[in-house]
Amino acid sequence: MTSKDPQMFGTIVLAESEVLLRAPLAEFLRDCGFRVVEATSADEAKMALAKADLNVTTVLTSVELAGDGFGISSWAKQNRPDVVVKIAGTPRRSVELAASLCEDGGKPRLNPQLLQRRVQQMLSARKPPDVA
Repeated sequence: MTSKDPQMFGTIVLAESEVLLRAPLAEFLRDCGFRVVEATSADEAKMALAKADLNVTTVLTSVELAGDGFGISSWAKQNRPDVVVKIAGTPRRSVELAASLCEDGGKPRLNPQLLQRRVQQMLSARKPPDVA
């Protein structure tokens, strides 16, 4: 197996409703050698976790996930106690958690600081300017 083989480091369900955060995080985690299943809601994350053939080891979710980010943790504890759930409350924390998952994996093309800046720039560009 090579370091780019997704089976080497397992499968992560990345549960994040905000595409501007989910897309770069998914790319970062894939560069680290993980297979990444993207979910835009709690229901999608639960469906991915219910699939036995995915061999999910970790869920990285947002507190603000559509359908309840904390609910994923409770559901996984009851239905998939073998899966580690990491919950982030901010984009910065999501990047930090992704980077911690990569520490034992391959070396991504983007370092966590660059990823953080990229995510912040994309999210800031989306927000309308403040009206005085």
